[in-house]
Amino acid sequence: MQGGPDPDQEIIDVRMGAIKHKILILSGKGGVGKSTVAYLLSLALAKCQSSKVGVVDLDICGPSIPKLLGVENQPIIQTPYGWKPLVSPNGDIKVMSVASLLDSDKTSVIFRGPRKTGLIKRFLKDTFWGKLDFLICDTPPGTSDEHMSIVKLLKNAKPDGAVLVTTPQEVAMATMRKELSFCKKMGVTVLGLVENMSGLVCPCCKETTEIFPGSGVASLAESYGVPVLGSIPMDPMITECCESGRDPMENYPESPTVQSMMGISNHLISLINR
Repeated sequence: MQGGPDPDQEIIDVRMGAIKHKILILSGKGGVGKSTVAYLLSLALAKCQSSKVGVVDLDICGPSIPKLLGVENQPIIQTPYGWKPLVSPNGDIKVMSVASLLDSDKTSVIFRGPRKTGLIKRFLKDTFWGKLDFLICDTPPGTSDEHMSIVKLLKNAKPDGAVLVTTPQEVAMATMRKELSFCKKMGVTVLGLVENMSGLVCPCCKETTEIFPGSGVASLAESYGVPVLGSIPMDPMITECCESGRDPMENYPESPTVQSMMGISNHLISLINR
């Protein structure tokens, strides 16, 4: 016997209706820097036109957003309006993550699919996000429970689409093809591809050296008819900011990585506003 409508969906629709743009960050494979891209994109969007930005960390088993945004080891507070998201000192970005609900950063999360879905629902339904310009949804790698849950829960709120993160190697792009297939099957608009780790920035001269040869990301995007939003080189100074929770946009605005990220955010804004 089929159940009726989800009673929580109406509340989720109201919460999400106060947020102008909802963007999913996806990757087919782990280790391509998806959470780092989500973190840098949130900072870049916050800097553009002083936008109000939130990040929901949907990587239930491997959350990293709190550390990246400098709110690690801070507890979530329950208020009459719901969970109060943490606020990053960088760009005043609102953050919700399972990491902030755990007693210790050494505590593992061992959830089956239904419990993951229930927690994701609470992140949307019970968090007092308020009015935002952007909500960045950082998902785990692959195409699993978390991805199907967030797509279904946001359906009525009409998310703008997904940004897909990959690195230039063929082994990463092979899984990206599966991610593109997932988006097509689930009716998720692909806003574009981001090529992460496209090169290495020399800490001395700031010249960028290509690490992986070829133009596989551009060819992949062309074959699927999706845009390339940009390429992000690795800069050791930005890596240090990631590790310490500092704002690279403020500390190293001339970094090629920061410049690339600002270009990607401007490209993304133009796509979703046209």
